Amino acid sequence: MTTAAACGIDEPAPPTPARGVASVSELVLPFDAYKSTPEQRAVLGNAHNHLVVRCMRKQGITIKPPAEDPVTIAAVDPGNSRRYGVADTEAARLHGYHLARPPSPDTTGAWAGKLPKPTRHRLYGTAADRGCLDRATLVLDKGARKADWPWLSLQDSLTLEQAAKHPSVTAAVKRWQSCMSQAGHSYPAPEAAIADGRWDLDEPAVTEDEKQTATADTTCKWSSGLVAAWYAADAELQRAVIRDNAGRFDALRANLRQRLNRASRLLAEHEGGQVG
Repeated sequence: MTTAAACGIDEPAPPTPARGVASVSELVLPFDAYKSTPEQRAVLGNAHNHLVVRCMRKQGITIKPPAEDPVTIAAVDPGNSRRYGVADTEAARLHGYHLARPPSPDTTGAWAGKLPKPTRHRLYGTAADRGCLDRATLVLDKGARKADWPWLSLQDSLTLEQAAKHPSVTAAVKRWQSCMSQAGHSYPAPEAAIADGRWDLDEPAVTEDEKQTATADTTCKWSSGLVAAWYAADAELQRAVIRDNAGRFDALRANLRQRLNRASRLLAEHEGGQVG
């Protein structure tokens, strides 16, 4: 049998009931077990930074990239909380359809953009001569089992799209539409509500009308069973993809584990004064 998410399903089997799914914090999907956590991303990022600093120092250039903080990474990453559209009622009350984020952290890109041109040249390199950013990545990846992360991202998108077509989800959308209509909002689907031209999601200002509409939207998503139905169908499809592609997922898990082990050793050596 081919991958469910890749080939599509004309008549999907009923998904496993999503018992107990009553908040965005419970929207944990099967693919999540193979993705890096904010803490792991911080370890990988800080190890990469140390390798970049060391590489640049060998060329007579001293730099200080911003440290990666797991709390900040978690704060700017909505995770699955908006996978099925806005679903956090409390966040909707405060931010409407806007993504609730703290001030943008000093990312590597923003930091590097302020460096002198010769320094940036050494950092990014050219097609013929790798820069220190690429070289650091190669060091972290050395010895790690090959894994197809872009493939996982594609499957992640496909299961979401296919789950949206499941009968249980389309039925829930109709209940959501009725709920919203009773609240005074006429939208054919959740996508239309967030895409309403009255909201400017590129601007920081959030109107009371947007907050009120988004709050009704999220409330109706839960009361109609839309979030639970979509999550259940999504999770069922992801389990099928994992079952049908065990080798790919073993490689993903091994690759992440090996890169984390290498990154942790590099950071331990750095803290012990052996790196740099």
